Amino acid sequence: MTKPETILCEIYDAWRAQDLEWLASYLPVDFCHVIHIPAEIHPLGGVARGKAAAIERLAVIADDFDFLRFDTSGLIAQKDKAAVEISVHYRHRETGTPLETTIGNFWTFEDGWPMRLSEYHNLVRLQEFKHSVTALTGRAL
Repeated sequence: MTKPETILCEIYDAWRAQDLEWLASYLPVDFCHVIHIPAEIHPLGGVARGKAAAIERLAVIADDFDFLRFDTSGLIAQKDKAAVEISVHYRHRETGTPLETTIGNFWTFEDGWPMRLSEYHNLVRLQEFKHSVTALTGRAL
């Protein structure tokens, strides 16, 4: 395995375990996390600059969901970049609403360490999920 592949396997294992301290140990202080979702679809969309901001954002997701499937088996890694299409099945803890979707992750590495993660989501699926949760709770995500 290449160093980026090894690091990403550890990061994804930490995410599956919902161990954000472990995950954070692989991110530099100036890490950048971009979720390509308009804020009107979900408030977590946009740019989180810095490791602390990225971990804070990930904590919100980890607190809201049980992770039933997070399949990163298609990971492709090179020296300075990596990509993976992730099959996801989460369950919203408060309502039990399932979220089954695909997420595209694109990583940039510098000197062997992850510097940026850009995430792409199925916006139609997220809007459907948002409407289901809103109907059950009476409030927006």
